[in-house]
Parts: sequence; C-alpha cells; structure tokens
Amino acid sequence: MAFDNSISAQDDGVAVLNTGPGSVNLNIVKSLSGLPSVLNPLIIKIVEVYRPQFNSAMQAPKYPETEVKITFNRVKIYAEDLREQSGYMALIESLIDCVDDESPLSKETFLWAINQKYKDVKKKIFLEGNIDPLDSEAAKEAICQNSDKIISLVSLDILSGAHVSSTSPVELVKAAKELIVCYGFINCKILEEPV
Repeated sequence: MAFDNSISAQDDGVAVLNTGPGSVNLNIVKSLSGLPSVLNPLIIKIVEVYRPQFNSAMQAPKYPETEVKITFNRVKIYAEDLREQSGYMALIESLIDCVDDESPLSKETFLWAINQKYKDVKKKIFLEGNIDPLDSEAAKEAICQNSDKIISLVSLDILSGAHVSSTSPVELVKAAKELIVCYGFINCKILEEPV
C-alpha cells in the first residue's frame, strides 16, 4: 500500500489522510493547551462587535443543571457533546473574567451576543414552521423539535463578525466555537431555561 506524501499540516495544524478503509477520530478538546490563545481573541472580537448594541440592564445569568436543560429542551444529537464540554466551563469563565476585568461589561455583552444569535435562529425556525411566538405551547414544542438544529445553526453563525488569526489551527477554532456554544447553552442564552 502506497501512502500519499503530499499531505502535510501547517501552522501547528493536524493533517489527516483518510482514504482507506476505517475511519479516523480526532478529539481536539483533549488538547486544551492552545484553546486560550484562540478563545481569548474570539471573546474580545464578539464583545467588540456587539458592545454598541448591548443594554447593561439585562438580568443576571442563571445556571441550571446541564442535564436538566438538556432534558427540558429535548436535545439529542448534541447532548453528549454538551455534557462533555460543560466540564471545561472553568476555562472559558476564567478567560471571560480576564476580558471583563480589562473591559467592564464584556461578560454580559458576550452572553447577550450569544443570545442574539439564538434569537435569530429561533425566528427562522418559527418562520419555517409558521409558529406564532405568542402561542407559548407551540413555540416550546417547535424549539424542542428543533433543539439540535438550533444548536447547529447557532454554532455556524456564532463567529460571524469575529475573525481569528489565520495561524490558529482550524481544529482549535472549532473546539473554541463549541465551548462558546456550550457556555451559551449553560447560561440559558441558547435554547430555553427550564421552568
């Protein structure tokens, strides 16, 4: 069997050649050493983009148990990812606290920005399903039926307007994005707060 030697990784990245039988699984979250260097500029960029629109009169974030929120919103596909990533919230909390120390209200702005992405996706889901947002039962059912889709769409859109240096490995940017989405989920800024 001949191997293709033209595959190479650049800028501390990871290259995978997966043309034969079997599959390759990479768990980038386990290599956390590079995440702070990616997360910190992302948090700062998101805060910079949304600071002019943020209203500091928001209520304080709540922290329901991750499992309770997963069950309440009927998350299926992303449930295990959220459980695993919730163990890394101390990392993102410490980074956000550092940014907030340098620039007050950054934490609140960051959470507000995440919530705005969720609200945009929720509106699209309601439009697609012709759901009246004032019909609380139909709205909750639409959110629960589409919870995994909502997480996926928020994840795709979360970094719009916040660009990271091109030297950051794609895998670390993806892991950072997943941690940001999990942070938004845990802080009740993505999907609904259990009642």
